[in-house]
Amino acid sequence: MTLVLSIIVIVAIIAYFSFFYIQRKNSREIANIQKQISELVNSPLHAGIASAEQIKLAGESLSLFEETKQGYLYMVNHQLPEISEHLDEIAEANMHYNFFQVGSELKNIRLKMQEARKLEEKTKLEINDVKKDNEEHQKKLKELEGKYQELRKTLLAKNFSYGPSVDQLEENLAQIETDFDHYSEIANQGDYVKASELLVGLENKTAALEKNLEQIPPLYRNLKNIFPEQLDEISEGYKQLREQKYAFKSDIDKHVSELRAALGENVINLKKLQLPEAIKCDEQLDSGINELYDELERELKARVTVEKDTPNLKKFIDHAEKQQRDLLIELDRLNQNYTFNHNELENGHKLDGQLKGIISQFKQYQENAKKGEVVYSEILKQQNKQASDLKDIEEKQTDISNSVQGLWREEQEAKEALLEFDSEIHRLKREIEKLNLPGLTKEYLDYFYKVSDEIEKLDRDINKIQINMDEITKSMINIQADMDVLSEKTNDIVASSSLAELLLQYANRYRVRYPEVAHASAEAYELFNHKFDYAASLEKIATAVNKVEPGAYKRIEDEYYATNPAKS
Repeated sequence: MTLVLSIIVIVAIIAYFSFFYIQRKNSREIANIQKQISELVNSPLHAGIASAEQIKLAGESLSLFEETKQGYLYMVNHQLPEISEHLDEIAEANMHYNFFQVGSELKNIRLKMQEARKLEEKTKLEINDVKKDNEEHQKKLKELEGKYQELRKTLLAKNFSYGPSVDQLEENLAQIETDFDHYSEIANQGDYVKASELLVGLENKTAALEKNLEQIPPLYRNLKNIFPEQLDEISEGYKQLREQKYAFKSDIDKHVSELRAALGENVINLKKLQLPEAIKCDEQLDSGINELYDELERELKARVTVEKDTPNLKKFIDHAEKQQRDLLIELDRLNQNYTFNHNELENGHKLDGQLKGIISQFKQYQENAKKGEVVYSEILKQQNKQASDLKDIEEKQTDISNSVQGLWREEQEAKEALLEFDSEIHRLKREIEKLNLPGLTKEYLDYFYKVSDEIEKLDRDINKIQINMDEITKSMINIQADMDVLSEKTNDIVASSSLAELLLQYANRYRVRYPEVAHASAEAYELFNHKFDYAASLEKIATAVNKVEPGAYKRIEDEYYATNPAKS
């Protein structure tokens, strides 16, 4: 029982303090909201509204301001007092512990106070905007009026600098003045919304006129003074150069006429203030005039260079022509005795045709120069190429000449080689004949006669009326190789046969005592006298002798080469 009472007492105490806490919390919030209401009602914003009302407004600007002002005043004079009275009622309910009702009502009031503060902030911003718009438009009025006066002053003071553009410029200035008066009227009435729209167009027109006043004078100066003077100068210079027998690739008079016509077109562009077209035309005129100046100057410089270089070019041509005559004569002479294998004659005639083309061009230039029909810039290019071609021609003439000049020397060398081949093959023949051998193998004889026939053919080729040195050179190379082989074969026969005879004689001392030596001697004699295989004969008898007397063959061989050093 006591426990139950204790619990009841504790719950009661907790409930009491909870009610007390909630009541105090609600009271604080109610007092805070009343304070906010008091601040809003006594806000300095009222003075701001009064100050804004002193600014002259009209149109949409006035409508927007009035709408915002009325909304704010209704909030301060009606909505906030109603909220305050309702708070008193809520405070009473809070004293009687109607916490659920108090909580719900306070939630609604908090939302209303949020809306009130938003409206206050919006009103502040719009009042500031009204003041700012007023200040800015007053500033713009002064700026635009000053700019307009400056433009008017510039146009009047420099009227002569704008040429055909003056009428349109003055018309545009008058339109700006009209637009400015209209803008000024709307701004002074306080319709800043409409004034802002007018301001954009007015500023664009003013900026365009400023740009026109800046761009037109240099364009008109070119049109009025610079370009006409330059075209007159070009026409006069062209006339003088033609009298001095200059010629040109293009029709200068026609180009000058076209450029003068473009001057007239640009007058219309300036008159209509079509400045993009006028600027483009001005650039084309400047470029066209510079091109004509460049062409006149190019021909002047080219003529100086051409006339200075012509004598040297003439000497170059004469020298190449003389060399060409000498080369063709030499080729014709040598072609009677030699066959050309590298197209020397054909290449020589090609050079002759190329040289004649250069000579023809040079003569044509000289004739045209007398008539005054020479475009010197083209002749300069032509002569530069001719000089390069002549250098190439002379190099090729030298190459061809060097190629054929060596033919006679090569012929003499070939004849000397022929004599050496003939002498050598006869020497080899005598070497064999001195041995009085019983015979020679068919293989050796065939090779000997092959080399002999090659030498005879070389002799016939060298003694032809027209000889082919390339073929003769190839033959000499082949003969030399074959002669080296024949010489080696001959030396082998001489050495083998001589050593075989010596060993056969030496073997006689062993034939009686050593039947194998007698048998080997018989076979060696057969190989020597009937088959003419002297190397095999030597090997057969040398092997037999070495068996009965080791080292005998080496000793006999050394003695042989010691007494016949030429055969070693």
